[in-house]
Amino acid sequence: MKERVGGEILKLKFINCVTPVNRLEWIEEHLDLPFELFCKHDELTGFITSGNKIRKLEYLLKDALEKKADTVFTCGGIQSNHCRATAMAARSLGMQPVLFLRGRQMEIPQGNVLLDTMVGSDIHYVTKEEYSRIDEIFATKKEEYEKKGRRVYVIPEGGSNALGARGYVDAVKELSGQINLDHVEGVFTAVGSAGTYAGILAGLRTLGYNTRVIGINVTKDPSSLFVEKTKRLIGEMKEYGIDVSIDDREIEIVDDFSGPAYAVPSEEDTELIKSLARERAFFLDPVYTAKAFRGMLQISKERFAGKRVVFIHTGGLFKLFDNPAAYIE
Repeated sequence: MKERVGGEILKLKFINCVTPVNRLEWIEEHLDLPFELFCKHDELTGFITSGNKIRKLEYLLKDALEKKADTVFTCGGIQSNHCRATAMAARSLGMQPVLFLRGRQMEIPQGNVLLDTMVGSDIHYVTKEEYSRIDEIFATKKEEYEKKGRRVYVIPEGGSNALGARGYVDAVKELSGQINLDHVEGVFTAVGSAGTYAGILAGLRTLGYNTRVIGINVTKDPSSLFVEKTKRLIGEMKEYGIDVSIDDREIEIVDDFSGPAYAVPSEEDTELIKSLARERAFFLDPVYTAKAFRGMLQISKERFAGKRVVFIHTGGLFKLFDNPAAYIE
């Protein structure tokens, strides 16, 4: 399906519903929270394409089709949600997914990698050092594939460019019809490549809301890197008719909750995952949402007592199946 404005097809339509917004009163009671907690459930954007990345891919894969691509490159960590969503969506359109995963090949694929494999993705495993040169590797491999007659479309890590970030401008418009954003003090999201964060901030400002957007950095890269990327992405979104001015003081990305390493949860993160699942079958993932949720809890207790906040749940459930022993008592 495709979504139109007038006669123009703006994006593909992979998300078949408006994802719900609910107040998590039971978590407020369970954790004795001094603030009102609402959740935008973007873990429910789909099934095998679930999570925040598919909002970006609706735009990016539409662009790929327009450019007559039959092969899609992208990259991420070994259990990348973005790579999984890209592989599923691309294959559903008849395209060949080609994934560059940072890490070692598994003897038996698990989690997201199992799904990547089942849809016939070409998977290239790269080291951390090679991943730092991923644009070079993309260029080399693109030439190789094109010599074989393939037409390659390259999607950056996390789908985080200005075109992809439009997906979260749309998400904010959707959110504004579900909750009065004038009464929301802060919107929280995980930050791994900054596209979701940039889209949320641009979306709020486009609609005239001054709501604070607080990103929880889940990587070991410094937040300053994501601040600069956010500014760049929002500037580049002018090409797509999203023209807002953002002051540096409006960008807040916090480094304090990233855990031992990217994709490695702290003990507190693991306990939070287990506790909320046990209490009400509310699932967080160990890469993004557990770290972001923990950060949201601590920051909101300190700054937003008596106020209302919104947590953007970006999905990631399949990562739990990569290491099930960590979640069994």
